[in-house]
Amino acid sequence: MTKRIIIGGLIVLLVIATFLQVREIIRAYNIAYQEEIVPEETRVKSLTGEESLEGIGRVTGENTLIESLYGYTSVIDQEPERVIVVDRNLGVQPKASDAYYEIERGREATEEEAAKFDDLIEELDKQQLFAQVISTHEARYVTNDEKSLTFYKVFTRDVDTNEAVFFIAEDGTKLDFHTVGFQPLRYF
Repeated sequence: MTKRIIIGGLIVLLVIATFLQVREIIRAYNIAYQEEIVPEETRVKSLTGEESLEGIGRVTGENTLIESLYGYTSVIDQEPERVIVVDRNLGVQPKASDAYYEIERGREATEEEAAKFDDLIEELDKQQLFAQVISTHEARYVTNDEKSLTFYKVFTRDVDTNEAVFFIAEDGTKLDFHTVGFQPLRYF
């Protein structure tokens, strides 16, 4: 009788452990799926009119209508010609925004242009991030109408030498490419 109770208890524990393990696998899959949402490339091409796009990766927007964004480079002769930033859910979910940012190739920022962001650079320095305004870029924010912007590319490096770039406008609009955007946008 005690053998049956012990065996029954072990079977119940095995079932519970299996259930918990399956639940964790499902949770991990759901988190990974949510994090890796990539917009449909054909939808991005038809929206922007670009023919050759290469994905950069996730972009975090600050002071933007949508915070979950995704970046692409428009490539001509294997050189990035412009950067396109769209809603990460574009073509994946029906209520995704069709607004996008289009950032052109830039030129080196002047000292006066870089000085506009001295407060931001000092704040990043306090966080032990080396930061520098590298270049200035003409851009468009396209919704139902077009809005012209000027973005400044900022290079950052932390104490572990992780390098990243982000684009920021004077109005506080920020497109953060984190470390994934550094290599494709290094000389953009």
